[in-house]
Amino acid sequence: MENKDILEIIFIRHAETEYTNIGDRDNCDGELTQYGEEQCRILGEKLKETPIDAYITSSLLRAFKTATGVCKAKEDEPLLEICPELIECGCTPGYFGCSEEYLNKYYKNTKMCESLYEKEKHDFPCEGKEVNDIRAKKVIDYLKNRFTFGERVAVFSHHGFLEHLIPTALGVEPHVFRFALDNISMTVVQFCRDGNIVLRYVNK
Repeated sequence: MENKDILEIIFIRHAETEYTNIGDRDNCDGELTQYGEEQCRILGEKLKETPIDAYITSSLLRAFKTATGVCKAKEDEPLLEICPELIECGCTPGYFGCSEEYLNKYYKNTKMCESLYEKEKHDFPCEGKEVNDIRAKKVIDYLKNRFTFGERVAVFSHHGFLEHLIPTALGVEPHVFRFALDNISMTVVQFCRDGNIVLRYVNK
């Protein structure tokens, strides 16, 4: 980024999804439609020339495959990190998405993030507003502590959890504001060195 006084987070919702023929995954872990696959390609083209320092995705297949659409469009096929704490609200209890090994068959340069709950394994609740508010704060704190001014990070998640993540990033109560979170929508939040937080871009 040219502006060294800003840490920019691009929040991206996954592409169009269907919940039939899920196969060996949980019923909450849907597959992209044919149109969703095309949306991933379009998103990759849109962000192809945008410098991005890190790519972090939910461990649910629809978000991961959306993220690969962006990563595969880059010349260097960058590292894609899996963060189960980004999964959708209300997933089946005890299901934390696909494993690193499972997702590796869709994109080779990938690895699992550290657990944000300071546990050996990813294990957290995702039912109810209070626990999702806590989960969103853990994710935002992690991003702000790990990355610094002058960097841009792409985060791939889901409609319900983005309605917790984006307000938390802005420092407002979740669900006070509603966001246009259609498939592959992008919402950009900038953390400024002077302490301001800016909602820079909302794309329906």
